[in-house]
Amino acid sequence: MLKKIQYLAMISFLLFCFAATPAVSHTLWLNAYSSTAHPPGHVMVAIGWGHSLPIDDFPNELNFAAYSLFAPNQHKTELALPQKKKGEAQAFDGLSVSEGDLGLRKLKFSDKAQSGTYQLELMTKGNYYTSYIDDKGHKKWAFTSMDKVKNAKKILDGMRYQAFAKTYFQMGEWTDPKPLNHDLEIIPRTDLSNVRVGDLVKVDVMFMGKPLTTSPEKSIEYLTAMSNSYGGPDKFMLACVVFGGKGQFRMPAAGQWVLNIYTRQDVKSDNDLKQYAGKCTTMLYSSTLSFHVAP
Repeated sequence: MLKKIQYLAMISFLLFCFAATPAVSHTLWLNAYSSTAHPPGHVMVAIGWGHSLPIDDFPNELNFAAYSLFAPNQHKTELALPQKKKGEAQAFDGLSVSEGDLGLRKLKFSDKAQSGTYQLELMTKGNYYTSYIDDKGHKKWAFTSMDKVKNAKKILDGMRYQAFAKTYFQMGEWTDPKPLNHDLEIIPRTDLSNVRVGDLVKVDVMFMGKPLTTSPEKSIEYLTAMSNSYGGPDKFMLACVVFGGKGQFRMPAAGQWVLNIYTRQDVKSDNDLKQYAGKCTTMLYSSTLSFHVAP
């Protein structure tokens, strides 16, 4: 049974890689770097987008819905959303220079700051991607819903993509963070403030408030773990099948790590996603959780 699941997981992963749009093949995550050089300290946070940690590209393809900080008592503070930079890149000597906003923010603690775990979230709006044949017979992608594509001879398929990203830092001792009720959410069940090489990191994976489940007859849900210190240069990552909404990794190397999961849901006129019928054929959700592993 396990071999069958592993085989189906590989097939599912390959199909996803071939079917994913250029933008969706990227990953969205959050970076958080703490400094205590000047007590009580501060945290620098920024958005990651692309393939390589910690920073790869500007997230100009995405439309963001929320960039928020949650205190240990769940008090929510909205941070300014990153702004898309419009304008041509400067080109010279075979290079080009462009400007962008990665949501770089400095979060400075004071003596009155709450003790415990803080959560940083990033959430996109529903971003549409449509594959179609244009009136000249060429296959193209459009960054809009199926019903808004112009000059289409034939609509092939459409996807609505929504991404969620989280990271954590704490003032004083770690406290278990509460769920943020994202449509797709990775929730740590391990103290992430002092993870070391060889430690086991456990998480719950929730979809629409319920444990994400794997059924070999329908779909394989798997969690991946990528790092800039392990596998990244060789373009591979760790993966585990999610059973009963639970996943885990024994961390093999120090550095920054990002856990990532996708789930794909079909849009039909008679299911819970029927309001999207005619706009897309598939709903794709992704969720990441980032943290650091010490030697």
